[in-house]
Amino acid sequence: MQGVVLLAAFALLAAMGFPSHASAGRPSSSASAQPKTVTVVIRGFKFEPATVTVNQGDTVEWKNDDIVPHTATEGVSKPSFDSGTIETGAAWRYIARNKGTYDYTCTFHPNMEGKLIVQ
Repeated sequence: MQGVVLLAAFALLAAMGFPSHASAGRPSSSASAQPKTVTVVIRGFKFEPATVTVNQGDTVEWKNDDIVPHTATEGVSKPSFDSGTIETGAAWRYIARNKGTYDYTCTFHPNMEGKLIVQ
């Protein structure tokens, strides 16, 4: 009978999720941030939101919901990123790998401005 009680006690401890000796003292994998995707909608000749802040490794998606093609181009002479033409109804994705602040425009419509901040 004592063996059954002891076995039941161990089963209860295991079900409660106590860490094993192998994982004790290590941060859990859920504590590390998983990469996410942030969407910038292009609509009415504007980037919405105009400023986006993401973490390194996150993906930024520019989705063109406007009536004409657009681009999302950082810098002009040597851009860190350049979507090329994003047709109406299409999207383009960029993985933010380097920390920094990136001002970008639409090369077709230079009055369209946005900012990407990578932390």
